[in-house]
Amino acid sequence: MVPAECPKCRARMEEGFIKDITHGAVLVSKWVEGAPEKGLLRSVKTSKKRQLNVATYRCTRCGYLESYAE
Repeated sequence: MVPAECPKCRARMEEGFIKDITHGAVLVSKWVEGAPEKGLLRSVKTSKKRQLNVATYRCTRCGYLESYAE
C-alpha cells in the first residue's frame, strides 16, 4: 500500500525505511505479531511469530511519516 498523498497536507509521499542497527549490521525494521515477551538478557522473544518488513513513507512537504507492515 503506497499512499498517493500526505493525509496532513496533500503533498507527495516518498518511500523509505527506518533502519534498525544491531551488532554492526543495518536491518529493516520488522513488525512482530503479539505482545512482546521477555527473552534472555533484556531481549524480546520473536521466534515462531509472524514478522513483516515495515515500509515507511515520508511527506516531501511537511515530513509526516506513515508506516505499513508489508
